[in-house]
Amino acid sequence: MGALPGGGHSVRIEPMNTSPDLFSTIESGVTRVLFLDTETTGPDPVSAEICEAAFILAEYSGFAFTGEQTAFQSLVKPPVPIPPEASAVNGISNRMVADAPTAEGIHGSIAELAERADYLAAHNLPYDLTILKRQYPAIFDPFGPERGIDTLRLSRHLWQEIPSHSLQALRYRFELDTGITGEAHRALFDTELVRSLLHHAFTHESLAGVKGNWAELLRFIASPLEVKIFSFGKYRGSLVEDTVAGDPDYIRWLLRQKWLSDEHPDLYHSILRKTGAKK
Repeated sequence: MGALPGGGHSVRIEPMNTSPDLFSTIESGVTRVLFLDTETTGPDPVSAEICEAAFILAEYSGFAFTGEQTAFQSLVKPPVPIPPEASAVNGISNRMVADAPTAEGIHGSIAELAERADYLAAHNLPYDLTILKRQYPAIFDPFGPERGIDTLRLSRHLWQEIPSHSLQALRYRFELDTGITGEAHRALFDTELVRSLLHHAFTHESLAGVKGNWAELLRFIASPLEVKIFSFGKYRGSLVEDTVAGDPDYIRWLLRQKWLSDEHPDLYHSILRKTGAKK
């Protein structure tokens, strides 16, 4: 493990045990995915500050991991104190980051990895990416939705019947931490879990038709999810199916609101399916 400017570390990670016969239909060519995780001062990505960040740049041929990876991890001293509620989740205290670099201090190390990446991958990517685009716009603004792999959304597509899609619940359900050392909710450990989760997802029968095509994987992830319960409005907590049947006037009004498809696209498509309406 070699130290990098700003107190972070670049790490060469040993190849995982990836069975080659799982990926017999992969396409040729090299794809680089930057797995990432941030630990922060709070749950709101608009105001949360980074107190630890980790990145793993991994190389693939189709969906087969080639064994080439580089990782960077660093504690970060945020511009505000870390609340005890945040420390209770990630285990990072103000004392631990007292001598850590600022977010700006690790800019160069992050940029070096990101500029080589074709895609980003994280669990609940919109949360991390909102923070990273605010802190490092020059690095992360080029990464639009077509270059982002959200393993939380992927999990909701593949295992719709399970009660929790949190990274730690998936860790224990699928034994994703095999061969991984560290502590839960620390950035590098969770980044490795995200990579392990994606590798596990590649074996799911729903991705058989994707055949090592990353663009197709992104389209699969972006496809509408089934929403069963309203999360807002006068029917908050009610079943969508019951509301469609019981108050068709409200549903017709809702479908006329432009913000529905913009802000709640999964709900929008779920209602269209249940009503038989056309886009």
